[in-house]
Amino acid sequence: MLFVDTGATTVRAAKSVFEDEFGIDVTVASRSDDVFRSLESVDCVVQEIRPPIVHDLDVLEAVCDSFPGLPYIVFSEIRATDLVGEALSQGATDYVRTDADDAGYWLLASRVRRAVDRRYGDELERSDGFYSDVVDGSCLLDESGSFVAVSASYGELFGYDPEHLIGESLPSVFPASEASTLETVFDRVRRRGRTVEEVTARRRDGDAVPVLVSLARRADDQYVCTVFDRSDRTAGITADTDHDTIGLERALSRLEAMVTERLGNETETDTDQDLCEAVVEVIENGNESAAVAIYLYDEPTDGLSRRAVTTRFDESATTLSFEAESTPAWTAFVERTPVFVADVHPEPAEPVQNPAMARGLVVPVGTAGVLVAGTIDGTRLTPLDHAFVRLSSATAGTVLDRIESQRCLSECHRRLERANLETERFETRLDLVRHVARVIGRAWTRPELERAICEHVVATGQYDFVRIADVDEVDERVRERTWAGAEKPYLERLDSSVDTLVGQGEPMATAIETKTVQASRHLLTGSVDEQWRQEAVTRGYRSIVGVPLVFRERTYGGLAVYSEQPDRFDDAERDLFEDLGRWVAQAIHAIETRAALVGRGGVELEFRVRDREIEFLEWARETGCAFEFETVVSRPDGSIRGFFTISGAPVERILELASRSPSVTETRLVTQRGDRHLFECTFTEDSVVARLLEYGVLPKTMSASEDAGRLVVSLPDRTTVREFVGFFTGLYPDSTLVRRQDHEFVDRPGYGFRSDLENALTDKQFEALETAFLSGYFDVPRETTGEGVADLLGVSQPTFNNHLRVAQRKLLSIVFTDDPDPKE
Repeated sequence: MLFVDTGATTVRAAKSVFEDEFGIDVTVASRSDDVFRSLESVDCVVQEIRPPIVHDLDVLEAVCDSFPGLPYIVFSEIRATDLVGEALSQGATDYVRTDADDAGYWLLASRVRRAVDRRYGDELERSDGFYSDVVDGSCLLDESGSFVAVSASYGELFGYDPEHLIGESLPSVFPASEASTLETVFDRVRRRGRTVEEVTARRRDGDAVPVLVSLARRADDQYVCTVFDRSDRTAGITADTDHDTIGLERALSRLEAMVTERLGNETETDTDQDLCEAVVEVIENGNESAAVAIYLYDEPTDGLSRRAVTTRFDESATTLSFEAESTPAWTAFVERTPVFVADVHPEPAEPVQNPAMARGLVVPVGTAGVLVAGTIDGTRLTPLDHAFVRLSSATAGTVLDRIESQRCLSECHRRLERANLETERFETRLDLVRHVARVIGRAWTRPELERAICEHVVATGQYDFVRIADVDEVDERVRERTWAGAEKPYLERLDSSVDTLVGQGEPMATAIETKTVQASRHLLTGSVDEQWRQEAVTRGYRSIVGVPLVFRERTYGGLAVYSEQPDRFDDAERDLFEDLGRWVAQAIHAIETRAALVGRGGVELEFRVRDREIEFLEWARETGCAFEFETVVSRPDGSIRGFFTISGAPVERILELASRSPSVTETRLVTQRGDRHLFECTFTEDSVVARLLEYGVLPKTMSASEDAGRLVVSLPDRTTVREFVGFFTGLYPDSTLVRRQDHEFVDRPGYGFRSDLENALTDKQFEALETAFLSGYFDVPRETTGEGVADLLGVSQPTFNNHLRVAQRKLLSIVFTDDPDPKE
């Protein structure tokens, strides 16, 4: 026996009962690949089902399609009628509700043993009922008595095309004199569920025909109607056949009981294979010398595949090919007409026109396949045998077509359910994205941002617990920052050592350390030795996804989302939370960068740099010049313009080196101050300046000579020193930290004044004023002209003059008046 996707605790408890008390060998599989590798060697499959059923049924459907007839039992501790009914309609052999104790597992083991015995022990039981003569056709009626499905033989009996009868009422094939009788039949079947009545029917040509009508009610208030043509018995069967007729009548009774049972309770219909075997058994019981096989159409091979066979016919062909289009099997299946043949072994051959000369018969089984019946000992089937075979085939065809219709309808329902579920999830994801975007736009501090993110994820109703954490650089432990949707004691019971959690595969810690998304989709199937898993499972969680909060290679911790549903996080949701993690990390980066600009405390770090990746060092080595970084200016288009001073090298040589450098573009000379030359450039994203700014760190001093370079940066108090040093030396391995100094930054005088100025000026006005100042426009004597500054800005001189004039007026208004925004 094979356990599929069942929790480890349940398997351990049930396994002792199965193996010790019932002698059932137990195998466990948690993945689809493991399931299919094990199916060849097992007699039964057992699966625990849990909502949402659409996910748990995937393996069930695949097994039933690939191994029809293999018993498949589902069980759960909570009864959910709608989910159980759906599972059974997909081919589950049985459903068992079990409590988590030995008594429950005894019941489950008993059901398994019974299902296996039924499969291999030929224990199908059918109750006899009262039927006489041959059954010629069957149909399905709705609650009002109108035809829903009609077999071909039923249509032939009354001279109608079956499609013509669909939608018509049953009384339409009976004379008006039988109306009261039919009404009585329907009243009786509504009370009893089943009834039989002799009436006189009317063919399409107007001829009357005596028939025996069997009517059985289904659970959905539809009816199965089977008709016995009594005129055939009167015309073609003598007293010498009475003994055989009695046997056939009993066989027909069993067949009708089987059909009524299956159509009356469709959730208990196992597979097409099960039905075919039952029909073959009924025919064999009616005539022990008959050789019978049912073949159903197999689309992959484009032929007929044998699905059931009597013991006397076991050596018959397993497939009937359609390569030759004139074979009896082709004619019966494609043209939907019976074909008499001279021989059936090993396959039907030699069609004959005279039924008395035939040793076999090939009849269509609805639209599903064909039924082959005959003898292999030289005898011939009687006319009664012919009629019985045709009826059995017609009845089986009606059932199989109905099963196929229900299967298609169920598939449509499943697809609709999946589509609705995906639509609901998409709307949830879209709503979550909207809320996250709104939170990112409004949050002013990191705690405010993180708390709002957790609360909004839980508020969607799709997830049960969310937490954000980071790693403390001092003790190497996971530190919880905020959470939503659960009690704090859960977090306090976790061993927060990073090494321990990563070693156990805990998603949050592993995501932080590896900077990759981590998911545990089935917590119940993992190792019970992992404390974090035990704590999560105890609180009802069944799946987790952990994502790192990373922006520009800098890690700000991790985000973990928990769900009480197994396999909750598919690829689409993992991608969603991965993107969400990047958005949150970028927002944290922006908040901390802003805090760094106005913060009061921090750390000053000095590095000695020798890396060839830093272009300015290469310039110093090649020319012997001295390089000094001056400042950077953010342009309105988002680019970063910088100023640097070079001494000891020709201007042309520096411009040539800059033109080949991937770190700077648009380099130009601004002014000359003695032997010092001031240059302006645009820093690219590959430059050391851009990478520092992306990390939220401003360079204070940067210089280079032939020997080495010197870089001094100030880190805000929120930045982890070790993490930044690791980041910088990872980019530039030949760099060494030579000095660290903790200090309290002194507020620059007039910081509020500068803030007022930045608020009053437009981006272009501020850029014009700052560039003019840095380029020496206000020096005495001027080191650059208005035309030169305009050229640096990429605008005309009148435009520059206008921006500068307005900026100066606003600056003076702030100094001398209370109005920071004077009229121009």
